[in-house]
Amino acid sequence: MSLCLASAGVVKALQAAAFTLAWTHSIEKTAWQEDWVVTSAGLELTQARIKGTGAGMEPPPEA
Repeated sequence: MSLCLASAGVVKALQAAAFTLAWTHSIEKTAWQEDWVVTSAGLELTQARIKGTGAGMEPPPEA
């Protein structure tokens, strides 16, 4: 199974079964991380880590 990324008219296929997205909120400077897996049904979020909340990026109530 592979993950396809598209940017600026270029498509790249990656041989990845799982990956982590990590970023810092540009205003609040809050760290976020999300773990994703590639399944036959598509992408599935398996876990998210947040150091705190940021403007417009509040975690859901069940988090």
